Amino acid sequence: MITGSCLCGAVRYQVDGPLARMTHCHCSMCRKVHGAAFATYATGGTSRFAWIAGEDAITHFESSPGVDRAFCRHCGSVVPSRFADTLALPAGNLDGDPGVRPSAHIFTAQAAPWHRIADELPQHEDWDYQSERSAVARPPLGAPSPGVLRGSCLCGAVAFEVTGPIVRAHNCFCSRCRKGRSAAHASNAFTAMDDVRFTRGEDRSTLFKLPEARFFSTVFCSSCGSGVPRKDPARNIAVIPMAALDDDPRRGVDSNIFVSSAAPWYPAPRDRPCFDGPAV
Repeated sequence: MITGSCLCGAVRYQVDGPLARMTHCHCSMCRKVHGAAFATYATGGTSRFAWIAGEDAITHFESSPGVDRAFCRHCGSVVPSRFADTLALPAGNLDGDPGVRPSAHIFTAQAAPWHRIADELPQHEDWDYQSERSAVARPPLGAPSPGVLRGSCLCGAVAFEVTGPIVRAHNCFCSRCRKGRSAAHASNAFTAMDDVRFTRGEDRSTLFKLPEARFFSTVFCSSCGSGVPRKDPARNIAVIPMAALDDDPRRGVDSNIFVSSAAPWYPAPRDRPCFDGPAV
């Protein structure tokens, strides 16, 4: 039996395995809604799936015709969705080892410019399956103002600008980040708090503070669940999900952190400095 849950634990589910397939998706929509460099999904039959708790806590957003993206309205974690007779499970909120490993990277033509694919799995620029289905590209942006990075959520309700330098950026593999982003890791950039300005929709941003954590929190759009910047007055910083950026920051992440907490299906790549930490 395979189980999973959102970050806050309100939504819990189980699948009477095994799961059929797992892929890393780099499409612009998955990156936005997960707030991560890529999303990892496993698939299985819907007849073997059951909600244990929290189905009433789920919000749905139709990101393109026929594509439903579900998330917990309390903490923003992406949760399983059904597409016809197929179940799509975000691997980042699966508990333990699901017994399946990624087989490919898909939609790599839309991969984030700041992310390097570091493994040797097959890469497909478009849809990997025997189907004509393709990702829906987001509309192009106009030219940015000098020294300004623009960002937004998937549905466009929340938008922001970063006017100061990104001072550091990390891929975090801790279990909290994996659950919060429902992905292999979070990719977060850090800047001064006053260097992030919301241009619309700040009132649509929902904050979830993990009760047992000193600082750990997530902020997400209440309409589509996408990760958006979090301002932390206590430390005078802003934490920006790099996938929320619409402009190329022209820098990648500096390091991988909490690598000892990485999921069994995606060990931390050693293509940049890696730091262990207490299992979280």
